[in-house]
Amino acid sequence: MGLLEITWATLKRIAADQVEEIYKRALLLERINAIGPVGRRTLAASMQLSEREVRAAAESLKEEGLIVLDTSGMQLSDDGLKILPEVRKLCRNISGLFDLETQLKARMNIPNLVVVPGDADVDRLVMVELGRATAQTVLSVLKENMIIAVSGGSTMNEVARAMTPGPGPVMVVPARGGFGRMAQMQADAVAGELAQRVGGDYRLMHLPEGMDAETLQKAAKLPGIRATLALMRNADIILFGVGRSDDMAQRRSLSLSMRRQLQKAGAVGEALGDFFDIKGRVIHQSPTLSAELGVGKPDALSIMSAAGAHKGEAVLAAVRWHPPWALVVDEGLGRAMLRLLDQEELQEDQHK
Repeated sequence: MGLLEITWATLKRIAADQVEEIYKRALLLERINAIGPVGRRTLAASMQLSEREVRAAAESLKEEGLIVLDTSGMQLSDDGLKILPEVRKLCRNISGLFDLETQLKARMNIPNLVVVPGDADVDRLVMVELGRATAQTVLSVLKENMIIAVSGGSTMNEVARAMTPGPGPVMVVPARGGFGRMAQMQADAVAGELAQRVGGDYRLMHLPEGMDAETLQKAAKLPGIRATLALMRNADIILFGVGRSDDMAQRRSLSLSMRRQLQKAGAVGEALGDFFDIKGRVIHQSPTLSAELGVGKPDALSIMSAAGAHKGEAVLAAVRWHPPWALVVDEGLGRAMLRLLDQEELQEDQHK
C-alpha cells in the first residue's frame, strides 16, 4: 500500500493529465457498479462531467471488456466486477481518501472507518455508495444466528437496500419505534427490508414514536413487544444513522419550547433518541425503547453511518457520545469532521 501511494504521488507530478484520466475511468467503474444499469446522461450528471467525457471514457472501458452496454444502460461486465476491489483501492489512493481515513481513525480512535467518495449534500447518488459500503461492513462481521438491531431513516434505508445474502439465518429487529410520515423510512420497514435482502427473519416493534414514558413502559409489557425487546437486548450488531439536532427535533415533532431548550443547551446531534452536544454529553433523551440497546451485550458491534458535510458537528458529537466499532461516511462529511478537529486543536493551542 505504501509503495502504491508513493508511486501515484510521483505520477501526479510528472503526468497529472494521465493520472486524472485513469482516476476518472476508475470512478466511472465505481459509480456504474453502484447505480447501474445507467445511461450516459444520468452518469454525467451524477459525476458532474460532460456527456462527451463520459462517452469517451465509457468507450475505452467497453473496449477493454470492463463494461457492457445495452438498452437499459451501462453496467459492469464479469471482468469489471473482478477488478472492482483493486479499482476502489486505486481511487482511495489517488483521491487522498486513504489518508483521510487514516487521520480520522487516529484522531477519533475508531477501530474501523470507511470514507466513500463524494458529498451527498451535492450529489444524492452518493447515498447509494454509502449504503453499499455500510452493507459490506455489516457483512464482513455477520455470522449465522446473529441479531441485528437497525434504526430507521434515509441512510439506513439505503443500507438495507444494498444488503446481499448473508452466511446463514439471522434475526433483524428495529432499534426504535416509528416517526415521521414516510413509512418506508421507519425502523420497522427498514428492518423488514434488511431481513429480506440478507435472507433472515425479523420482528417488528409496532410502536409509534412520541409516546410518553409511562405509556411506553406499559406497552413494553405486551407479549409481542416484550419478545422483540429481548432480542434487542441481545443484539450482536447495532446499525444506526445520525442526524442534526435541529432537523431531528423537527422530524420528531418536538415542541417549540423543547427545540429552543435544545438549541440553548448546545445540542448538535441526535441518534437513537438521544440529543447531545459537541462533547457528546446527552442533553435530552426522547422516551424510546432504544435505551434497551444500552443495556445489551457488552461485546455488541455498533456501526454508525452518515453522509453530507452539513452533518459534520452531529457525527463528531455522536462519535464522542458512543464511540462506534465502525464508522462509514462520505468524503464531504469526513473532510468537514477533519476541519472541525483542526479548529478545536487550534483553539486549544491558543488557550495554552
